[in-house]
Amino acid sequence: MTVFVIGAAGGLGQLVVRALRERDVEVAVLARDPERVPAGAGVRAVAGDLSDPASVRAAAEGCASLFLSASCDVECQSAAVDVAADVGARLVKMSPWQAAVREDSPAPGARHHWITERYLAKRDLPYTILSPNYPMQELIRHYAPEVRRRGVLVDPAGGRGVSVVDEHDVAEVAARVLTEPGHEGRTYALTGPAAPTFAELAELLAGLMSVPVSASELAGPELAAWLAREHRPWEAELDALFGQFREGAGEPVTEDVRRVTGREPRPVADFLKTHLHHFLPDSGG
Repeated sequence: MTVFVIGAAGGLGQLVVRALRERDVEVAVLARDPERVPAGAGVRAVAGDLSDPASVRAAAEGCASLFLSASCDVECQSAAVDVAADVGARLVKMSPWQAAVREDSPAPGARHHWITERYLAKRDLPYTILSPNYPMQELIRHYAPEVRRRGVLVDPAGGRGVSVVDEHDVAEVAARVLTEPGHEGRTYALTGPAAPTFAELAELLAGLMSVPVSASELAGPELAAWLAREHRPWEAELDALFGQFREGAGEPVTEDVRRVTGREPRPVADFLKTHLHHFLPDSGG
């Protein structure tokens, strides 16, 4: 079988491709410019763009499953849904931020996922929705520099817990759902085994590094200013998303990773031990 992957350029998309190849599954990766996408054994890049659904439809022809991980608007996500229906492929859609994906979400991206899910439910095709909570990898991407510089872990969740999940666990779930029967019509809320607060994460880091690390709550304009200083103004809607986490929306813990993979999800303490060099003072990441 061949799985068609939309969103392979992102970190999670790359992990999904790797997980599929570990299962000896052929992978076709959508790319605007295939020559600029590194390919390997069992992986081929195909030309196409969601703004031109016909090109994507031609590229996806013959694929058994389609994986959609895209932060684009409703129109392009719906185009991917139509492609899957047209070529007879099973669709596995990523809808990140779990509880934030709802009709009245203050974050446009979360509302786009909600609208696409409603559209998907109306189409005549087998589908599964994967809704992971906040990835552990974000602790490295966004928070490690501040820990290195000042021994401060920014807390945008207002002291509430967040059931962070390892993207490797999400990728394994995706690979299994894309290649195994029995997942049609389901939504899997993917979390880690616990919902630590950022203060608890700071305490974990302090113990592992043997240096003081404190949590500092930020929200609203202060969080937006911090994001701007970190050169991530495009993530301005993070405060709106974390506003829901500050109300406790990120705290639920599910069994879905274990249900699909047969094993427990990775604990955050294990993740931090493995990636501790990113947080060490003056380590440079």
